[in-house]
Amino acid sequence: MPSETVWNDAYARASAVAAKMGLLIGDPLIWDFTGEIKAFAALDLASSSIESLELGDKQAQESGQICIMLWIPQGKMNTPTVLSFMNAFEAAFRTQPVDPDKRWPAGLFYEGQNYTPPSFLAQTGNWYVATLMVDYRWQNITEQTP
Repeated sequence: MPSETVWNDAYARASAVAAKMGLLIGDPLIWDFTGEIKAFAALDLASSSIESLELGDKQAQESGQICIMLWIPQGKMNTPTVLSFMNAFEAAFRTQPVDPDKRWPAGLFYEGQNYTPPSFLAQTGNWYVATLMVDYRWQNITEQTP
């Protein structure tokens, strides 16, 4: 089950990049993307699993992937621009911010990343999608109430 801590941190990082690059970004569950006519980004948690670090232990580790999708209208953005956007998103999950208030939460680790470029020859329609998948681990302590 994805954690809201992971979602909130990932969304804050992706939103900061999108704002700097002049891109709109949205939560796919609440944003109507159908009316957009310029490039935009969407963030999703693609998969997640959680397990106890030790039998009977309150500490658990969640692992999964954050998915950042850059939606590109056909004919509106060239390859170097797409790559610069995706590299900026990638860097946000690879490096710690200098501002201590914006550092990722204790117990959250961003690890490997995979990039899937748009396959222009295989896609039809008005939009192309470039995707960045960021692997993460989140360790937290489960608090139970009686």
